Amino acid sequence: MVQDPVDNYSTRAAQAIANRDATIPQDWMLPKSAFPLPNNVTSLLSLKLSPEEMAIVELPAYELRDKIAAGKLTAVDVTTAYLKAAAVAQQTVNCVVELIPEEALERARWLDEQLKTTGRPVGPLHGVPVSLKDHINLKGHDSPCGILSFVGNMVAKDDAHLVSILRDAGAVFHVKTTNPQSLMHLETCSYLGTTRCPYNPALTSGGSSGGEGATMGMKASALGVGTDIGGSVRSPAAANGVFAFKPSSRRLPYEGCNMPVGPAGWEGVLCTQGPFARSARDLEEYMRVILNSKPWEKDPRDDGVVKPVTPIRRALEDAVEKLSAGKGDTTFELVEYTLPSPEEAWKIITSLYWPDAGDMVRSNLAAANEPVMELTDWILTEGGQKPTLDEALERIVTRDQWRSMLAKHWHDAGLDVVLAPVGPTPAPKHGTAKYWNYTSYWNLADYPAVVFPTGRFVDPTLDVHQPERQPRNEKEAFVWSNYDADTFAGAPIGLQLIGYQSHDEETLAALRAVLAALDA
Repeated sequence: MVQDPVDNYSTRAAQAIANRDATIPQDWMLPKSAFPLPNNVTSLLSLKLSPEEMAIVELPAYELRDKIAAGKLTAVDVTTAYLKAAAVAQQTVNCVVELIPEEALERARWLDEQLKTTGRPVGPLHGVPVSLKDHINLKGHDSPCGILSFVGNMVAKDDAHLVSILRDAGAVFHVKTTNPQSLMHLETCSYLGTTRCPYNPALTSGGSSGGEGATMGMKASALGVGTDIGGSVRSPAAANGVFAFKPSSRRLPYEGCNMPVGPAGWEGVLCTQGPFARSARDLEEYMRVILNSKPWEKDPRDDGVVKPVTPIRRALEDAVEKLSAGKGDTTFELVEYTLPSPEEAWKIITSLYWPDAGDMVRSNLAAANEPVMELTDWILTEGGQKPTLDEALERIVTRDQWRSMLAKHWHDAGLDVVLAPVGPTPAPKHGTAKYWNYTSYWNLADYPAVVFPTGRFVDPTLDVHQPERQPRNEKEAFVWSNYDADTFAGAPIGLQLIGYQSHDEETLAALRAVLAALDA
């Protein structure tokens, strides 16, 4: 008897979920009294973490490192706290591909012994728990990339380059986190199910590094590593109320990050790894660690296509007001800036994502009779038909011409950085994240961009969307129709700061100045 393809997929997916769930110790399972879950599930951490452990997961990475180095905390205590937090995060927002308790605790014990024996930390991340997006190779662990047919077939023989650098710096890897089918959603849904926003289960955690975003939002990792080709670290950071940085491409090592979305060697739009953190200083510390290893040897309220909804505009206008007031140690000169050619940018970048028009993705899904999700089909279709070789090369020429145009536009405007929304809404409702251009625009440009939480959350009494006109196009109509203040209540609001190409350090320095002014 031939097994039904749908049943075969369901059976294999259920087994993969069971294998994931088996990595969580029974002692860390939530009690029945925790269910049904509240809207804001971050409060449930205290059901499994002691007061001392709760204090640990509140600390930024640099403070954890300093306290461990000073003997005020042990790497074992810190790792245990974050493992338990990650276990709670999985049970509440579905953000884990694999919890790694035995290996992480063995590493932590070794780090404590090294510090005791030598009196010195192993490196600048000694004892700091670090989470990894699923498609980043961690030696001995699977990297199925959100595709069921890859489960069990992507066990890494070696660490990714960036993982080796972080390991040498003293990091502890305790969890691998979810990414979506095809790695190309601004949400996170795969054979493992949907990853949710910790502040509101009706909303997505963002994507494609949505597992990282949700894990950080749940205080279940001190530092996280994601990747970004169209907004994939920035969207989740904003959705979950944390910091993230998309560097310029080729600044950070990418070897060992699996991208099974098209033919090898294609460079239409380059993906880059990028850190998640809970403080701006941690982003700087991460970049310093990676770059010191020498791995190579002001205000657009509307992009002209989709105007952000009320809470995004409120957060942006509040930031502009504070920056204009001249508080803090830095004086800001603010100018209105309109993004040139946003619709053309989307057309160009989607034509570059899929040089094979998505044939490899569809083939990989078909290998396990895995249904093509609606968002996967949507993004595969956005790029159009498979190009000939000449057409593919012409797309690269068009990309470079567009980048030259933007560089001239940027310099003519006299910009240092641009302050902008991360998307037209806070974390989108599940299945609706179809407008990427506030983030993907800067991937096409290859400009660094850093997301920061504003400390603002959607307030139904303040953030009712009352448009002053009819939508300009179908995209704007779709976004506006899917927003209402009650559904989005409590969602964190993030903004992003964009710098010029390769000005990564300057962009992070600008973030520090902006945050000082906003907090003044």
